[in-house]
Amino acid sequence: MTPAAPLRSDGAYAALRRGMTAVGPKVVTAAHPLAASAALGALERGGNAFDAVVAACLMETIALPMKCGLAGDLVALFRRGEGPFEALVSIGGGARAIADGATLARTGPGSIGVPGAPHGYSLLAGMGRLPLGMLAEPAIQAAHLGVPWRDVELGYLREGQALLARYSPDNPYLRDGELPAEGSLRMLPELGGLLEQFVEHRANLFHGPLGTDIARHVAALGGILTAEDFLQKPGRIAPPLATRLPGGAQLLTTPYPTTGPQLADAHASLGPQPRVATPDIIETMRQKTRLKGRAARDGGTSVVGCADDDGNVAIVLHSNSFPQFASGVVLPSGLILNNRPGRGFDLDAPAGSPAAPGAGKTPPTTLHAWSLTEGARSLIGATPGGVNQLPWNFQVLGRLLAGETVEDAVLAPRWALDAAGRLSAEPGADTGARRYDTEAEPFGLRSVMQVIAPAANGAGHKAVADPRTGALALAGF
Repeated sequence: MTPAAPLRSDGAYAALRRGMTAVGPKVVTAAHPLAASAALGALERGGNAFDAVVAACLMETIALPMKCGLAGDLVALFRRGEGPFEALVSIGGGARAIADGATLARTGPGSIGVPGAPHGYSLLAGMGRLPLGMLAEPAIQAAHLGVPWRDVELGYLREGQALLARYSPDNPYLRDGELPAEGSLRMLPELGGLLEQFVEHRANLFHGPLGTDIARHVAALGGILTAEDFLQKPGRIAPPLATRLPGGAQLLTTPYPTTGPQLADAHASLGPQPRVATPDIIETMRQKTRLKGRAARDGGTSVVGCADDDGNVAIVLHSNSFPQFASGVVLPSGLILNNRPGRGFDLDAPAGSPAAPGAGKTPPTTLHAWSLTEGARSLIGATPGGVNQLPWNFQVLGRLLAGETVEDAVLAPRWALDAAGRLSAEPGADTGARRYDTEAEPFGLRSVMQVIAPAANGAGHKAVADPRTGALALAGF
């Protein structure tokens, strides 16, 4: 099938474009309205960009628990004031039992990894101004008062229904196998209590009785994680990978084990003419999706971002990994345990290869963020999307390098790949003259792209959020 040209004058397109941008001395982006509100609230209380992204992340642990949470991990790209960009990777390493021959699985108790989120959130909060308890307060209140089920979360619940039934039939999200009604309240008071424990223990959240209890729960299901594994503090701050593109622009990406280096390689290989698709690029990315057991649809990752009036800027991806309820093992509190080792490692790779499982070894991740500097324009961005993070970031950057506005680049029709490597495309997507297998609905792919254009003087930042799944960009004054 050959895609039709996009209708740039279409009323729906124009309406979406008008509602996706915020400009001001302080801007925030988030995948959920409550997270954006929590971020703005932190700024209004005197916090900076790091306070804002932590408040948003903690709110999303309640508002989007199937995508991210305290048992997940995170990757961030940030700048402190006028300093250089830095990268944060906080992903737990493989369990010790792997060294003794324990076998990982893609999902279930044998897939569960060490959480990196508590250490990552703590490192970000350490760059803020406000007490951690103040940042967590809105999320704790939301856990007790309830968050309405939206269609997007109900969609994740439908897709994760079989996984939950297999490993966590008594979970608090799907009671008695019945889907909740849209608009009904999802109350998670025990998960709110876990946030209170995080405020007290920070990076050590799982180092004591809580970690012991989780390890026992996992072991009873046949998993390999132990209480000793929780003693890891995996967060590390490192320089981003810097790549000078053929046209002269500089691209910064989060380093390995994120997919940032692959994004840089894809653009550096194109030469001075920026493109959003070529047959070779699509084939390369198609092969990456066909690694055994990997899936391409988003469901286990979210993004938040902020730029403040002191010049700080940060974008954070936090994730339970894939699929929609990660490992499928859910504690009675509602805490969803990640499956980063089961999904990130190549379980068929020979021992000693970079992606092979290893005790204490950080699994590769599809998470990555980028910053683009071209002349006077500087941008920072990221999207969830499983393995489609790479093609979606690639497509948006290609359009930006071709001179499109941020709004047009984010809203432009996209192509994507499924777990079998099949190509799907929204109407009008540039697939490099390659025929696609499936036509998606207009704006039907699950991109949650968020891009911030920090102002040089810190006074007029612009934030753009992809409206495909309801992401928001808001300004504070």
